[in-house]
Amino acid sequence: MDKIIQFTGKLLYRFDIILRRILYSGIQRNNTSMILFILFFCTLIVLIGFWIFEFSLSKIIILTSSIILAMFLLLLFIGSLGEVKRLKRKELFYYFQFTRINLNGIFLNDLGFSENDRENLNLVLNNLQPKQKIDFRLVSDNRIAADYKKLFRILHLLIDGGIRDSKKEQKEILFKFIESTFTLNGSEVNRAGLNSRFSEWVNESETEFENNLQLFSKVLQ
Repeated sequence: MDKIIQFTGKLLYRFDIILRRILYSGIQRNNTSMILFILFFCTLIVLIGFWIFEFSLSKIIILTSSIILAMFLLLLFIGSLGEVKRLKRKELFYYFQFTRINLNGIFLNDLGFSENDRENLNLVLNNLQPKQKIDFRLVSDNRIAADYKKLFRILHLLIDGGIRDSKKEQKEILFKFIESTFTLNGSEVNRAGLNSRFSEWVNESETEFENNLQLFSKVLQ
C-alpha cells in the first residue's frame, strides 16, 4: 500500500508541475491570454449546453455571440479594475489610508498648519496630491526649526494603523511622502534629520509616547 501511495503521489506531483507550467507560460502569461482562455472555456461549455438541449443553429449563433460579447465586456471591466488597483498601489499619495477624510471643524493652528492649508490637507486625507506643499510650523522648544517628532505624532494619529511600527520599506515610503507633501517652517525636509528624529520618536518610553500624543488627540477629536 505504501508503494502505491508513493507512486500515485509522485504522479500527482509531476502532473501538478506540468499543469502549473502550462498555466504560467500559456494562460497566466498576460491579461490577453487569460481572457482568451476564459472565453474559449466558457464558449465550449455554452456550445455543449446548446447541443444537449438541441437548439437550432441560428439560435446557437445568436446566443453564443451575445454571451461571448457580454463576457468579454465583463472580463475587460474586471481587468481594468485590477489595473486601477495596481496603479493606485504605485501612487505615493494612495499608499496610506487615513482615519479622517477632512479636518473641517479643527483649529489648524493647534496642529501647526495655516488655515490656508485646509484644502490641501483635505486633499491629502483623500489620497490626492496637494496643490502645493503644506508648511508645518510647530517648533521644538527654544528652536526655530519645525519639530519633526510633532509631525510624526500627528501623522501617527491620522494614518490608519499608525506609523510607529513602520518597517524599513514602509518607513522609506513614509519619508518620501513627508518630503513630497510638507515643508517644515518654510524649509525643505532634511532626510538625515527626518531619520534621526524618527528613531528618537519610536524609542520613547510608552508613558512619554502616550503623553505626547494626548495634546494632538484632543485637537483631532
